[in-house]
Amino acid sequence: MGQELSSSVIRRRAKSGIFFVGSWGVMNLIVGFGGNIVLARLLEPRDFGIVAIGATLMMFTTSIADGGLGSGLIRREHDPDKPELRATLALQLTLTSTLAVLAAAIGWLVGGAGLVVAMMMLALPVAAFQTPGRVVLSRAMRFKALSTTEAVCNLLYYVWSIGLVVFFDAGVWALASAVVIRALTLAVGITAVARHGVLIPSFSAASRLRPVIAFGLRFQGVSLAGMLREQGLNAGIAAIAGVGTLGFWTLTKRLLELPALMFEPLHRVSFPLLSRVLADKQDPARMLDRGVAVASTASGVVLVGMACSAQELVPFVFGEQWRAVGEIIPWICGSLLVAGPLSVVAVGFLYASDAPHVVLWSTVIHTAVLFAVAFPLLDVVGPAAIGVGSLAGAIVDAAIMARAISQRSSARPLDGLLPTVAVAVVAAAAGLAVSAWAGNGVLAGIAAGATGAMVYLVVMAIVRRAVVTDTLRLIGDAVRSGLTKETPLAAGEAS
Repeated sequence: MGQELSSSVIRRRAKSGIFFVGSWGVMNLIVGFGGNIVLARLLEPRDFGIVAIGATLMMFTTSIADGGLGSGLIRREHDPDKPELRATLALQLTLTSTLAVLAAAIGWLVGGAGLVVAMMMLALPVAAFQTPGRVVLSRAMRFKALSTTEAVCNLLYYVWSIGLVVFFDAGVWALASAVVIRALTLAVGITAVARHGVLIPSFSAASRLRPVIAFGLRFQGVSLAGMLREQGLNAGIAAIAGVGTLGFWTLTKRLLELPALMFEPLHRVSFPLLSRVLADKQDPARMLDRGVAVASTASGVVLVGMACSAQELVPFVFGEQWRAVGEIIPWICGSLLVAGPLSVVAVGFLYASDAPHVVLWSTVIHTAVLFAVAFPLLDVVGPAAIGVGSLAGAIVDAAIMARAISQRSSARPLDGLLPTVAVAVVAAAAGLAVSAWAGNGVLAGIAAGATGAMVYLVVMAIVRRAVVTDTLRLIGDAVRSGLTKETPLAAGEAS
């Protein structure tokens, strides 16, 4: 199972990975948006609520059961052999099966909606069979195969659920069974494209995974901290300002899925890529600096345009009752621009450097600042307080991440981030000034967004021409790498 890849193959697969993860991510959003519209017309809100409860429980139990074993194997210098993959599968299968049985038993005793959640929990042990294949594909940087399989299974989820509702009137059971079907097809699909064969779970090599388990526990601490932040924020908003304000925040998160998607390709590619770079004893400084500069430059135009237009476009599209969402979005766009480019690069680097504790520390402090700022301000400024707190937390998060990168490499990530943020502030101010001058209405929102985006592009082209050119070059390289058929590997290189 050797994965000796040349530097040219690694670069090519990293670039094509950016293309495929990004393009399939957009397609998944489109499929999900359309599928949810259809399902919303066929089902009752209560059905979605039941599935949401099950999804939350699954996310929590998966976070506990995963143990970070997959990530620990991805960052290792040498490839896992089949006994180690079998041991990894055995450990995860044991944990997920135990949790699934407990949750299903409780759901069975509760009855009603509990039975639906019990069915969803069956997906946990099924999903465990994905882990060996994900490790193999990620280490080989075969993101095309991984993201394509995920997209096909995501489409199958909606085809299955809509089909059962339309033809069999299955109701909420269609959604619950679709969760299991998606997990099953993902396990089969990822195993097939990884080409590692069928693995029989075995604990024979479990003792060799002790260092991986130690890393995995620290890795999972970050996931749990992030989950607790999300649930704590939701609970705090509902307790202080009511479920109506929580509804504003929920729609805000939905609307920001597209701009947040811009960071996903770098996020998924950076960890396995930087793990290989560090394993080869190469200096990652240039890669880190470039990643921050390119991510901030590319995301800035979308975030500025969205921040300037949201106050008028949101009530036009969703109704005047949702105007408060337009007040939250500009602050969240600012927080994404401040923390997003650093996080997608720094998190992968710190995991690859065996420093997940820094990411955990950053997450905890980010959460504390977010709560400390947002909760007291909710009664003062309303829903916008959530955005203000998010920006305050993002600034702290960016500072911690930048310092951690600088301490562990010769990179200077803030040199690529701060100038872009400054340009974005100027452009956003221009766009918001147009919005204030033009008054209310959809045309004012369009004019504000277009002004902000154009000012951003023009100023960036003047003061950051080299970075803009490099960003366009990287995007072009990613597209070409993704559309070009990969040539057969030379002798000694594994696929």
